[in-house]
Amino acid sequence: MKLDTTKWKWFQLGGDDGLFDIRKGKRLTSEDQTEGNTPYIGAIDSNNGVSNYIGQEPIHEGNTISLSYNGSVGEAFYQPTPYWATDDVNALYLRPEHGTLSPATGLFVCAVLKHDKYRYSYGRKWTLDNMTATKVKLPATSDGKPDWQWMELYISSLHSEPLKTRNAGKNTLKPLEFDIHEWREFRAEELFDSIYKVAAYDDSELEQVGVWNEKVIPYVTRTDLDNSVKSLVVNAGLGNVENGNAIVIGDTTSTISYQPGPFVAGEHIIAARADWMNKYTGLFITCLLRRERYRYSYGRAFKLDSIRNTELRLPVTSDGVPDWQWMENYIKSLPYGDRL
Repeated sequence: MKLDTTKWKWFQLGGDDGLFDIRKGKRLTSEDQTEGNTPYIGAIDSNNGVSNYIGQEPIHEGNTISLSYNGSVGEAFYQPTPYWATDDVNALYLRPEHGTLSPATGLFVCAVLKHDKYRYSYGRKWTLDNMTATKVKLPATSDGKPDWQWMELYISSLHSEPLKTRNAGKNTLKPLEFDIHEWREFRAEELFDSIYKVAAYDDSELEQVGVWNEKVIPYVTRTDLDNSVKSLVVNAGLGNVENGNAIVIGDTTSTISYQPGPFVAGEHIIAARADWMNKYTGLFITCLLRRERYRYSYGRAFKLDSIRNTELRLPVTSDGVPDWQWMENYIKSLPYGDRL
């Protein structure tokens, strides 16, 4: 099924005319929390919003959506079971007159809501008034109501065909074996042709969009999610576009990713490039750099000098130079390596 949003309709999120009854969470300090099985939904961007399990009784019903308005603003998660939401999180109950939520339609609405979260970053809270007045664009039936059946079918279609790979099952390629004791250490500045700070854009300078097309480009920031891509932005008129095939590092967060295609960057982004790099060797080195992240936590930034002096242990050829071909073959041999 293909997404064609041109025929979708705008619906108000809350209020008397809205799709959802929006109910607030309630603060519960860590000192007051007891051990138990009730999901405690915090204003976080991972683990389906669950930051803890507590002994207190739930304050919200399941089959609803949790939506952060502070902290990790705009993070929306479908909650299948009853839960307690912190006061930085609102709970969205679909009004009965608009239908019945399901896991599939809940996930669909969550994805739509997350596309709006960039509007409320950098200190702009998604207050209850703003959230109530927010309009979301959804598939609609011929009589102008949300097309829950289409949303259900679309989400189901995403799971209809398992991802195929030749690197699994019997008589297929197995990951290469190795002994790191035979590897040799290299400083990053020996490996890369250039390591430099990337020209930065601010969110306000970019037109962010939610759907991929040939006119958009990834906006790479210090996020640890989605391969460091915060959003997609309109490419037209942008001067500081970086070429792909680069390893990208957020210096204050030690977030590291390989970027295969052109991109623009936010603040505190460093790029590393080399002639030996391709999508396989780039991913191999990215994995090794991520193993060094722990050295730069708790306020120690992964600055240019630190990156240049970072030592990485690599497989080598008989003449002692990095064995880039082996690294490429290793990544290709991994499960789903043939899908890269």
